[in-house]
Amino acid sequence: MKGVLGRRQARQSPRLRRESRRRLFSGGLEPVDRLVVGVTVLVFVLAAGTTGYVLLGLGALDALYQTVITVSTVGYSDPAGVGARYQIFTIALILLGTGTSLYTIGVVIEMLFEGRLDDHIRRRRMQRSIDSLSGHAVICGYGQVGQAIAEAMIDAGTEVVLIDQDADIDSGDLHMLSGDATHDSTLQDAGIERASSLVVALDSDADNLYVALSARALCTELFIVARANSPEALPKLRQAGADRVINPHQIGGAHMAAAALRQDATDDGTGQSDREPSR
Repeated sequence: MKGVLGRRQARQSPRLRRESRRRLFSGGLEPVDRLVVGVTVLVFVLAAGTTGYVLLGLGALDALYQTVITVSTVGYSDPAGVGARYQIFTIALILLGTGTSLYTIGVVIEMLFEGRLDDHIRRRRMQRSIDSLSGHAVICGYGQVGQAIAEAMIDAGTEVVLIDQDADIDSGDLHMLSGDATHDSTLQDAGIERASSLVVALDSDADNLYVALSARALCTELFIVARANSPEALPKLRQAGADRVINPHQIGGAHMAAAALRQDATDDGTGQSDREPSR
């Protein structure tokens, strides 16, 4: 098990380094979070500037007016007879307020041009919908195997929440989370504590093992079905806490072999014979 986890960490290290560099340049925050920070600091600067000008002798409205035109760099003339303290305070306000204003405007422009605002609103709506679910199934991986699993579960009347790293997947009206299923926070966003079952259908045995370990630690009563892509992964996934471990390649191969051997009643995989039995 340690060997599998080690290979997973080695494979993920380049991606983690890229993510670390992005977090370094962005401060580790999403654009919406940075906008909240920028607006918060800007409001604080306006409040501090207004308070400072009031203490320097201006009326409340005049102080607010002077703060806004200073921070916005409009720069109308100062009141007559200002002293050195007034000038020093204005210089400090310009340096702090102008930088904050430019930062906030830059984040707004980034969100508008990159469509981040619409994406954030869509994700918030999706999260609220997922938060209302209970007794659903969480499916990790929406590839060919994951799509077949989701279709079968929906046909059986079970609500599903899908998790996949590909943000461009068109899941239609299904509940979809774009994220890394190996992260506890992603599983929690999918409502793992309220789910009745978890199906781990990722392409990597190491990732499937990691998700099974995390899910079992988060919810001891959860029923976990895991995909094994190799025979060696079967006992490791059971050790990790999976209740059922299935190798779809092995099952598909056995099914195709049975179809070839029973030529009088072949099945195309849909449950229906593709020709009449030979007479």
